[in-house]
Amino acid sequence: MSGNDRKIKRIPVKETTWRNLHELKEPGQSCDKLLAGMIQREHDWRDWKIIAEIDRTGEYVAFDPDEILREDSPGHPVKEGNPS
Repeated sequence: MSGNDRKIKRIPVKETTWRNLHELKEPGQSCDKLLAGMIQREHDWRDWKIIAEIDRTGEYVAFDPDEILREDSPGHPVKEGNPS
């Protein structure tokens, strides 16, 4: 853990926000752990929204995972240019 990770910061919040946050904590869980989990869920939600939008609009390219793995294997020549 770096020095910056151990530094404590104070975040001003309204009393109602503090109460709501405290209600979400599990027994023994720190606010730091709770907030870290909330941040991760927000990142996951944003990623999901991007994927859902791509799925909705159809703007994606299907791929074969086995082909990608073969291309990443040692000794396999790297393709140049447009793969289509």
